This record gives sequence, C-alpha cells and structure tokens, in this order.
Amino acid sequence: MKMIIRMFCRLLLAQLALCNLSLGDDGSFHFCALGDMPYYLPADYERFDNVIDVVNAENPAFTVHVGDTKSGSSLCSDENYQRTLKSFSRFEHPLIYTPGDNEWTDCNRAAAGDWDAVERLSLVRKLFFKDSNTLGGGDAFKLTVQSSDPQFATYVENRMWSKGGVVFATVHVVGSNNNRQENIPGAVEEFLGRDEANEAWLDTVFNRASSTNAPALALFIHANPFRDLKDERDPNAGFARFLEQLQKRTIAFEKPVLLVHGDTHYFRIDKPMMHEGTKRDSVENFTRLEVFGASNMHALRIDVDPSSPQVFSANQVIVNANRR
Repeated sequence: MKMIIRMFCRLLLAQLALCNLSLGDDGSFHFCALGDMPYYLPADYERFDNVIDVVNAENPAFTVHVGDTKSGSSLCSDENYQRTLKSFSRFEHPLIYTPGDNEWTDCNRAAAGDWDAVERLSLVRKLFFKDSNTLGGGDAFKLTVQSSDPQFATYVENRMWSKGGVVFATVHVVGSNNNRQENIPGAVEEFLGRDEANEAWLDTVFNRASSTNAPALALFIHANPFRDLKDERDPNAGFARFLEQLQKRTIAFEKPVLLVHGDTHYFRIDKPMMHEGTKRDSVENFTRLEVFGASNMHALRIDVDPSSPQVFSANQVIVNANRR
C-alpha cells in the first residue's frame, strides 16, 4: 500500500510540474498584446507577418489581439476575414482575440461594402469563436465562455482564463461609441443587449478573481473608453455603464487591475481612472495599456510576476522590419 501511495504521489508531482512548465521558477511568465492590425489591406498582411514572427520569437505563454483586423474603410468581405484567420494560424502559441468595431459596426460604410453590421458580427462569431479553444498554435487551452450561460448564449466572444493565479478576460467593448449609434437602424438594440451581457460578464470575472484570491486581474477590450472624457457633451454613453462598473469593482478589488485596449492607435501606459468626484485623484491599482496599431505595427510584451506588488510590467517589442 505504501508503495502504491508513493507511486501515486510521484505521478501527481509529475503532472503538477508538467502544468507549470511555462512558469518561471518564481511563478512568473509573460504574454504579448497587439491590435489594430493588419490595418491597411492588403498591403499590411506582410507587415503583420513581420509582427507575428517577432512575437513568436518572444515565446509568450499566449498573445491577445484586441481587435480591428482591418481599417474601417477596408471591405468587410468573407475573404478578408478568412485571410485574417489564416494569419492568426501563424502564431506558434495560443492566441485570444476580441473583436473591434472595424470588423462589424463600421461595415455599413460604403467603403467597407455597405453590409449589415449585425450580420457581419454573426459571421465573426462563427469564424473566430466556433468553440472554447484558443486560436493560434502551440498547446491550445480551453477558455471559460459566457455563452455557456443560456441567458447569454449569443456572446461567445466574452472569454476568461487564468495563469499563475492571475485572472484574464476579454469583454466585447468596441469603438464607434460601442455601437450605440442612434442613426443606424438596429444598432442601439444590439448595444443594449451586449451592454447587459458585458455587465454580467464583468461581475463574473471580478467575482472569480476575488473568490480565487487572484493576485491581479487583466482585462482586454477593443475600445478606448477614456478617449473623450474631457468633452462635456455625451459621447461616452456607450461606455458609461462599463466605466462606472469597472471603477467600482476595481476599487473594491484593491489588487492590480490592467486594462489593455486598442482603437486610438497611440501606445501609452497611464492611470486615467479617477476616484469619483475628482479629476486628479487616480485609482492607484488601475493601469491602462494601449497597444500599437494601424501605421505603427509593433507589439507589447507584458511580464507577469504574481509575487510582485504591481504584478504587470510592459515592454515594447519593436518590429525593425516595420519601422518607418
């Protein structure tokens, strides 16, 4: 009996070691983030390949693409989506993707092909979110998907996973005012349903991080929800609920929260979230990271050390072949 127990323990230890092969000795690891690329089609496909090659050389645990796989004036054709999916297969490690506005909300533009936006979103969901596995290559893993809840069966793109105890999640928040566009038939109705789903999903993500005593949380969206905060008009109605909920849950969580997004094509790391009623009192445990994009086709490497106070640290991954 003792021999059997010893053999079982050895097997268990071996399995645990296997599960943590990609973790450093101190539990640290790194991932990459990018977005708003390829942008100007078809010319940027080659430049996107350059990015993928450099990211593969970084050997990240995973990469997250935060949306806009084309410009708002590029055709929303089946062929362009299939071509992007082919590019995604070149990643030699797991890839997670969240859609941008250019893939669907802006498809009603004449230059983009005058498509129905909701129909294009349905195609994006069908092509890129056909199951709960990661995209790309390497050791694919399953993601927790919001659509497993029958109440939100449509929202296959909202996904969650964890590594080193840190919780990661995508939330489908896009540019073009999050599709709250009064002048487009059906847009507001689509927005309201997705906004409700996102509210439930964000609570689920923060609840998971709290219940597992996660050392940190990272969220990935497409839109820059902070872009017009200095404008006294109401351009942020599409982001109002998301920002309010994110602020409250972040403050209550107390540990580091990283928000990674694209949309405005301006690499930055800052702390734009303020305590309520203030303009300069930053929420200290919140950090915003905007990826490179559009003409500046580079990537970011984010190192994760769960034992450090800030957990996340970001570094630029400049693709020399893409330098202007």
